[in-house]
Amino acid sequence: MDAAERALATCEPLHRLVVLLAAANGGEPIRGSAKLQKIVFMLTERKGWEDGPCGYDAGEYGPHSDIVDEEVRRLEDAGILCAGGGEGISVTRLGREVAGRIAAGEDRRTLDMIGRYKEIFNDLTADELLAYVYSAYPDTAAGSPAYGRIASNMERHVMSMLKKEKITSERASELLGRPLGDVLKLASRMRIRTLR
Repeated sequence: MDAAERALATCEPLHRLVVLLAAANGGEPIRGSAKLQKIVFMLTERKGWEDGPCGYDAGEYGPHSDIVDEEVRRLEDAGILCAGGGEGISVTRLGREVAGRIAAGEDRRTLDMIGRYKEIFNDLTADELLAYVYSAYPDTAAGSPAYGRIASNMERHVMSMLKKEKITSERASELLGRPLGDVLKLASRMRIRTLR
């Protein structure tokens, strides 16, 4: 049994998700544990895992899971992830091999969704990411000291995401809780090209 097979033998669904996420989009590093936390949260919500295997709580800065932190440490100890050095969270050579084997057993739709979430959310600023999470999942704002600051600048953050072409004008309308026509007018005034 080679190292990748040993790693796969103990690989649980959360391990698989984190490894696939880290390896997605050519292995571009996930820009910090806060982004990893939020992306995993949104993916598990999307898959409909209710409370999910991650045990998310409304943390000081949105949803946070100690279980996800522990799994990242385990994957790092196993030589699958590299999470230190300030360069983000990335897969190692062994991690790429493990990710390839995991991906071979996954459906294309799931892999595409993981890659799309990484592409969208990895490039957002911390405040934009929190604005998205707080708007899309309002329960995660409970008890967050950052919420007031984010909420008071919600329009700016959402319109920035629209300008970066990370969300559509329809999604901006949903996040802001405003009619689509209002968002399109605002985008026009700000000279933002809108996606539909």
